[in-house]
Amino acid sequence: MHTSSPTVRDFIVPLEQFPHLSSEESVHSAVAQLFLHADNGKLLFDELLVIDSQDRYVGNLTIRSILTCYFPSLFDGNQKEIFAGKKEKFTDLAILLEDRFQAECKRQGALPVSDFMSPPLKSIKADLHPLHAAEIMMEENQTCLPVMENQELIGVIRLIDLFRFLAGSCSL
Repeated sequence: MHTSSPTVRDFIVPLEQFPHLSSEESVHSAVAQLFLHADNGKLLFDELLVIDSQDRYVGNLTIRSILTCYFPSLFDGNQKEIFAGKKEKFTDLAILLEDRFQAECKRQGALPVSDFMSPPLKSIKADLHPLHAAEIMMEENQTCLPVMENQELIGVIRLIDLFRFLAGSCSL
């Protein structure tokens, strides 16, 4: 009896079940998408796929990008300092920043996702072997990759799902 080898297609999160939105939509819409994909109040995903008006994959938006959008002076992703403990300006003043953060969120969140998304990740084909997909993810330092079939985005493969499969086949 011959069984076929597993493929990435067997482990994808279909596009309909993975948070995604148009590049023209607002950051507030992105947050709403993430909250729609929650289980008992816990977010199931920490990023979204961004698509254009022709349903082509054009980028990713992460929670880090959203926080940077909402309050760029606090969460500036371009800072490259070596961490040497808490900065004094935030230790005692965090409570005072909360009102300012909420005001910034309202203003900044209306901006389009395209202003904060990262470029598209390397996509992989649905018929790829899971071990090869895991190798690409490790090499690219990614926890998920878009999956294409017939030049169409069909979903996302997550490293956690590949790990579940690969580690499950090991004798523990």
